[in-house]
Amino acid sequence: MDLFTVDDAKIQHISEKFDVEKDSVRLVHKIFVEAITEVKYQYLAHIIRTMEVHLRKKTNNPMFQINCEPLLRCPRDLKVGCAQYFAGQFFTIFFNPAMDEKQLRVCLAHELGHLFIVELLNEVKPTGSKPYTKESMTEPLSSIFGVFTILEKNHFYRDVEKPFNHSSWQDIVEDFVNLQNEKRH
Repeated sequence: MDLFTVDDAKIQHISEKFDVEKDSVRLVHKIFVEAITEVKYQYLAHIIRTMEVHLRKKTNNPMFQINCEPLLRCPRDLKVGCAQYFAGQFFTIFFNPAMDEKQLRVCLAHELGHLFIVELLNEVKPTGSKPYTKESMTEPLSSIFGVFTILEKNHFYRDVEKPFNHSSWQDIVEDFVNLQNEKRH
């Protein structure tokens, strides 16, 4: 039994401690579980939130959002994602929900890299150089951004065994190389 999984004994204990009917505690738990199921799709939330805050200031749009949406009708073996950007308004990443979680994080980090290039990297490119717009430049740069994102995520969870952690930094780089190869096909 998981120490933090809600079960009947925990429901009973909470009910007694707060002097609330067990049915009310169960109802709160049921609605809580239904409401937080969307958290399942909040992968890389820390980097997404950080980018949103920065881009809200940069675009002068306090409502700027980055969304991650599952593609409900796609081949189960699709290993790449895509994104759509409405400049200054929102950025939506579409992904295959059947993807392995580790691969999904790699995919999302790569797609976030495209937004990073368009809104942040192009702003500070060397004077006189052209913006990063060609696919031959944006694809590898987006993956490089993704590598740094996943390295940071692995570092954050370094003391906790998570199924989406990579075993080495080289494995992270390899996953992004593999993603680029998938995109080419």
